[in-house]
Formats: sequence, C-alpha cells, structure tokens
Amino acid sequence: MALFKFGKTDAPPSLSREQALACVPRKNHLVREEPLAGGLVRLTYPLSWKPWFGGLAKRLGAWDSSPRDKRLDLDVMGTAAWKLLDGKRDVRTIIDLFAAKFDLQPREAEVSMTAFLKELGKRGLVLMLQGPVEPETQTQGKKGKRKKKKNVQ
Repeated sequence: MALFKFGKTDAPPSLSREQALACVPRKNHLVREEPLAGGLVRLTYPLSWKPWFGGLAKRLGAWDSSPRDKRLDLDVMGTAAWKLLDGKRDVRTIIDLFAAKFDLQPREAEVSMTAFLKELGKRGLVLMLQGPVEPETQTQGKKGKRKKKKNVQ
C-alpha cells in the first residue's frame, strides 16, 4: 500500500463485451443539432476547459470567461449513426440497424459503431447507461427529496 497517491485514482471497473453491447447510449442534452446540406448534421457542444488552463487563459487575456462552443460535422455514416441514438435502443440493436442500412458485415459495423460511440463519449456528447432503460419510477417528496413509489397490485 502506498502512502501517497499523487494524481492516481482507481480505474472504474471495466465491462465485458456483452455488458458493453447491452448499454443504452443517450445524447447529452447540451448538444445542439444543426441540419446541413445533403441531410448531414452539425453538432455544437460546449467546450469544457480544465480549471488550471482557464485560469491561465484569463490571466493572459485569451479568454473572457464566456462559454466556448465546439462544432463537429458528421458525414453520411456519422449522421445515420447519430440519428439511431434515441435513448431507448441498446448498442447491439443500433449496430444491427447500422449494418443493415449500409450493408456492412456485423463485425465491421460493430467496430465502426463502438469506435464512434467511444469518440462521442470522450467528447461528452453521449452518456452510456447500463441495462435497459425503464420509465421513471420515482416522485418528488417533501423538501425536494426523492422517494420511490410503492408497487400496488
């Protein structure tokens, strides 16, 4: 056991392949979609600055603390993949639909779609939820605390 762990954090537990394919990708609500010519999509999302870099940029006059946006133009396949992310389908279903749309081999579609989702996740454009997404089963209680509904049969 180390006495000092400077900057080291425990890595989150990794998922198996089947668990990862069962995840449901959900779009970040801060991402804005802009239609482009030819049916393509441009995604605009807020750029997150590291605190130390933001402070340095302010001191040097390179940043006025206003939020910065970043744009990502998707190609035909990226646009089709983005439109398949509805927050209800799991990754496996999205891969199957993507493969059928572009007449791809299943493995090729899986590699392409997982790489695309991984890149979107790194940029903070999608969130991966484990397991099936169920309807909201909680309500607001007193003082804003959440409490579970009881199932009555």
